[in-house]
Amino acid sequence: MKSTKLAAILILQAVLVMGILSHVNADYFPKCCNNCRSFSGVDVCDDAHPQCPKGCSACRVVTPSPHKTFRCADMKSTVDGTCGGPCKKH
Repeated sequence: MKSTKLAAILILQAVLVMGILSHVNADYFPKCCNNCRSFSGVDVCDDAHPQCPKGCSACRVVTPSPHKTFRCADMKSTVDGTCGGPCKKH
């Protein structure tokens, strides 16, 4: 009986986590990313920008001085754990 309750709790918890992750911020996500993190079915791009990217709903200051840089904390859900590849240097 205890193992059945434990299994039911674990399954419900997994369903809850997947439901939360399906509603992550996906307003902005770059086509390419040099510093990508993937975890629990979510991709996050940690590239720093001189300004907050247009369309980003959760912008964070990375370095306040001497020159401010920003990172967009928006995420996208993923199936294969890839961010779309690194950006090409011209």
